[in-house]
Amino acid sequence: MLHEKLLQAYKDLMAAAEEKKEREAALAKAWEASEKAIEEAAQLRERTTSAEETTSKAREEAVYYKDAATELDKEKIFVQSNLASTQEAY
Repeated sequence: MLHEKLLQAYKDLMAAAEEKKEREAALAKAWEASEKAIEEAAQLRERTTSAEETTSKAREEAVYYKDAATELDKEKIFVQSNLASTQEAY
């Protein structure tokens, strides 16, 4: 009877040790997944910042080119006006 109890206790201990090993492996795997997710989040933040910077630069360039186009339109009108005045003078 004592022998059976010891044998059962040994089996229970071995099962608990195996379960502990499995839980530790699962915990290690979850830890790795967590680290990977943190790393990916950091990369996404970097990409987002880069995209925001690119967008900002594109907006600045769009304003610059719009202003340049407006100035060219003004110059065109001025030149056309001068041309018309010159043609009337001759």
